[in-house]
Amino acid sequence: MKLARYEVVRELGKGAMGIVYLAKDPLIGRLVALKTIRPATGDDDEAKEFQERFVREAQAAGILSHSAIVTVHDIGQDPESGVSFIAMEYIEGSNLKEVLQQGTPFDHFQVAEVVSQVADAIDYAHSKGIIHRDVKPANIILCGEARAKITDFGIAKIASGVSNLTTTGQFLGTPNYMAPEQIKGTKIDGRTDIFSLGIVFYEALSRRKPFGGDSLTTISYKIVHEPFPPLRDIDPSIPEGFEEIIGRCLAKDPADRYQRARELANDIRAIVRGEALERQVDSSAFEETVMSHDGEKIPTMEIPFPEADSEATAIGSEGRLESSATRARRAAAGATAATAAPVAAATPAARTARRAPSAIARPAAAQLRQLITSKISAPVFFGIIAIILIPLTIGVIAIKQGEVPVPEVDEQRAAVVARQRLLRQQGTAHLRRGNVEAAYASFQELHKIAPKSPMVINVLGKLDEIRIQDMTQQQRLGQAKTIFDEGRLLYDERNYEDAIPLFEEAFHLDPNLNEAVNYLKMSREQLAVQARSTERAETRAELARVTEQGSQSSAQPNGQTTSQPARQQPATLVTSFKGTVNDGYILVKVNGETIVYENLSEEPKGFLRRRVPRDIAKRSEVPSGRVEIEVWVVVQRLGIQEQRKLQETLQPGSVRSLIVTLDPGSKRLTLTLS
Repeated sequence: MKLARYEVVRELGKGAMGIVYLAKDPLIGRLVALKTIRPATGDDDEAKEFQERFVREAQAAGILSHSAIVTVHDIGQDPESGVSFIAMEYIEGSNLKEVLQQGTPFDHFQVAEVVSQVADAIDYAHSKGIIHRDVKPANIILCGEARAKITDFGIAKIASGVSNLTTTGQFLGTPNYMAPEQIKGTKIDGRTDIFSLGIVFYEALSRRKPFGGDSLTTISYKIVHEPFPPLRDIDPSIPEGFEEIIGRCLAKDPADRYQRARELANDIRAIVRGEALERQVDSSAFEETVMSHDGEKIPTMEIPFPEADSEATAIGSEGRLESSATRARRAAAGATAATAAPVAAATPAARTARRAPSAIARPAAAQLRQLITSKISAPVFFGIIAIILIPLTIGVIAIKQGEVPVPEVDEQRAAVVARQRLLRQQGTAHLRRGNVEAAYASFQELHKIAPKSPMVINVLGKLDEIRIQDMTQQQRLGQAKTIFDEGRLLYDERNYEDAIPLFEEAFHLDPNLNEAVNYLKMSREQLAVQARSTERAETRAELARVTEQGSQSSAQPNGQTTSQPARQQPATLVTSFKGTVNDGYILVKVNGETIVYENLSEEPKGFLRRRVPRDIAKRSEVPSGRVEIEVWVVVQRLGIQEQRKLQETLQPGSVRSLIVTLDPGSKRLTLTLS
């Protein structure tokens, strides 16, 4: 089966509106994920709208180039079936939804790494004016080594004002992961994606949705009005800082959330590094007031004992002697506060009351004291008070004199905990720098201290996998070098025909082995030279035979004889490339024969280094006369796949320069022959 030029390999998935295939681009031999949509019929409004959204997905994602965003290579329509398609980067791996459903071991720090990568990606998209609007586990692909990519910008809104296709009032997004403003139909922005990512973070940590329900109405109501269940009630091992971060993501008011996704990523990484978040101080926690039901603030005051004798003096609540008139004024104030306190407990301001317990607890104490004194005479009452106060006074004096021993701190245990924290931070730092061996050593030492820690065991297992992959990669590179050396020996023996397959195999095993590319090109050139030499030798032999047979008849009437045609010299073509890209390759053919096949970037030596542009300048011997020059430039990450042709006459022995220029911004390719 084929769709346009793409060769379908197998089906990857199927939905209500189309199928996703694994396909091969025969032009460059690249595997792609081919997302298709069935053609819309004349009266199928839903299919038409979905097709508009489908095209917009390519337009939105096509302008994004980020390591954590699935790249869109191409968009088109099959001329025979009318099926529209998007050719996307093919990622081998499972999405986060599948991982969570399968119960795959996934510790808190791995979840944090995935969410921080997605936060970086959506922050980049927001900077380009793109809001995803459907951030959910099914759209986050895990591709090994805690690497994540977000996909499916199918309902992304371009912030510059493109129609969002919501005229019918329908929901765009997945209900469980919507923000309050999406449900209410109000204005959305990048903070909407942050709310959805907060739900993903919560679910990945706890394996539960923060706003669950049996119906869309229930879920929507909880998202708009109700708080999420505390994370640490579900799993106390979840770091406390993660719950604080999620609380800020899931704020109902966008103004209370993170304003940029990169701020969210920074806070997550700070918790992973063992750093404390900077907490905002709530001034209401220290305000010594009680809120009444109508919002008025009533001053906090001390509540005295009721008067035992209208004429006598008594001990006040602060231990000083007070007159009966003073006690009367304080009792009146206490009654006012006692009336206000129960109302305050039923209001949101009760949190403030809990922070100032004296304002609420004292009315209840006053009622208790009133009950006691109404039944007991003053001498008996003060005797009870003395019995209570004497032991307390003795206890205070004993503490001041050092008679109560102070518990000793377990310094050995504290040192072990500090050592564990240090090793975890060191291992995480090594991982971020790409030093797998150093990270493995840190976590191995941590495993000796905490042999039963699930997190440490899981991290060591992942590091073992990475080390095995590294060893496999090293073996591939070694094998590529061995095969290249074999091809080099054949090249030196001028056995170009047998050397070419070896150079091709070496380049396949190690795409960064530029020597293999150079020798492959030179082998083909030399093979072509050999072929031309053989052809010329055969031509000369045939000409000599014909000349010998007809030497007498070849004389002209004026006495001159026919001379052998002069040998035509080849021309030289110098190919250079101008364009700053970190990916892709250039292919140049003259009369169908490849003369240049070069990577446009190279990867410096070292672990996890970024690719950098290469300087291309290749000198090639080409036939003289009328030739056709064909140039291909392919840059996968930018979705560039450009081809240009030109016809030119090359004089024998001439040297011409072919300058290939690519503008990454406009994706425009130009050829200049001088």
